[in-house]
Amino acid sequence: MALHKGLLNSGFHLAECEKHFHDHDETWIILKGKGIGFWINHTGNREEFELEAGDVWMIPAGYEHGSVDCNSDDFNIAAFNGTYAPGAHKPKHYYIEEEGYISTLQLAKIPTSRYSKNSKLPEFMRVVVFVEEGKMKLQTKPLPELTTGHILCKTLFSGLTNGTERNSLMGGNYGGKYPTQPGYQNVARVIALGENVTDYKVGEVIFSGGHHKHAGYFTPDVSCPNDPNNLILKLPEGLNLKWSCMFGMASVAMHDVKRSEIGLGDRALVVGAGSVGLFTAQIAHAAGARVTKGYYNPPRLEIAKSTGVQSTVTIKDDSDRDRIRSTGPYDVVFEDSGAPVLDRIIGDDWGKGLITHRGKIIIIAGRFDVTYHFNAGQSHEATLLHASHFNQSDLRELCRLVMEGIIQVEPIIRDVVPIEQAHAIYDRLRDDPSSLLGTVFDWSD
Repeated sequence: MALHKGLLNSGFHLAECEKHFHDHDETWIILKGKGIGFWINHTGNREEFELEAGDVWMIPAGYEHGSVDCNSDDFNIAAFNGTYAPGAHKPKHYYIEEEGYISTLQLAKIPTSRYSKNSKLPEFMRVVVFVEEGKMKLQTKPLPELTTGHILCKTLFSGLTNGTERNSLMGGNYGGKYPTQPGYQNVARVIALGENVTDYKVGEVIFSGGHHKHAGYFTPDVSCPNDPNNLILKLPEGLNLKWSCMFGMASVAMHDVKRSEIGLGDRALVVGAGSVGLFTAQIAHAAGARVTKGYYNPPRLEIAKSTGVQSTVTIKDDSDRDRIRSTGPYDVVFEDSGAPVLDRIIGDDWGKGLITHRGKIIIIAGRFDVTYHFNAGQSHEATLLHASHFNQSDLRELCRLVMEGIIQVEPIIRDVVPIEQAHAIYDRLRDDPSSLLGTVFDWSD
């Protein structure tokens, strides 16, 4: 009960009370007379209390207690019960000899930011904004509001998503509307918890693969931790945080490979040697495939070799394409370049191309239109699979493989720069995209 009224004007005569216990606290108010009460605490120690009019005797949950053969004829009390915990017995006398347990109430501290004001937080944060086609600016915006079921995170590092961000910057199929904010690879520290958040602690470091942008602070929703689209991952100790900045693109590659259902001994061709392509080759290799990497840039192919890719081919002209064809045909081709190469993969006529009968082509890189020679596709009974972002299982599996040393991130990281130097990076992304590979923005103050 929240309110007890008239306790001092009522009550009952208590001649005696046998030994018993409750799952709740109990309080006796002594109205008249004298008596002696006893309790036996959780460790079995017995203690007696002299009780007289005006006394209040408070008995903790689970303490056996009673008052036997010692009370005056006018011994009157009023009693009321304390907190009922979930699963508690209804109020009456219970006996440990019969129940076989001792109850106890424990403090549960539920984190709250109801009245907190963090004077250390700035009013504004820096954000990367594409203000118009081909032009990026570092702007200031107010910090996001922390709401129920969310956590406030301070960005430590964020990773450039080369293909997606250039597509958006240059008005590709992901862009064309300005201003817009890019980015989906954030490594951050949890600095505050919203109402009802119990699975996170202040100080934990997380990776977010949600579209929280390149921003100094963000507030991901963590209210549904088992939702496949919840892309928040607590980072294990010992993991290089800069490596973690690549987990978004690497998880896209993981999603590609899982979509392909590639298996032990299958032949795979990976077209494109950006970050997603290099991760795709590693993951397909880890799945047991015989992987060939095709690209026009020999240094990128050397990176692929250093991560375990068995075969690489520099693609500059038709003779190089013939060399690729000679190592096929391929059960699966991953098209991670975004170039108009589907006719070369599927073929330009009946029975041509690089794929096996009923081979698969996985398309991830952004583009407006997809065109290919229908007769060639029909002759192969080819399957074209589109892949998009990634899910929670992709992210967790990727993290496991990195921690086990099966997937390598270090060879892919080329630039680590303070966020204040982001302009130079985006100028290169616009004018010389092949000069960039894995880029990490450092948000240190």
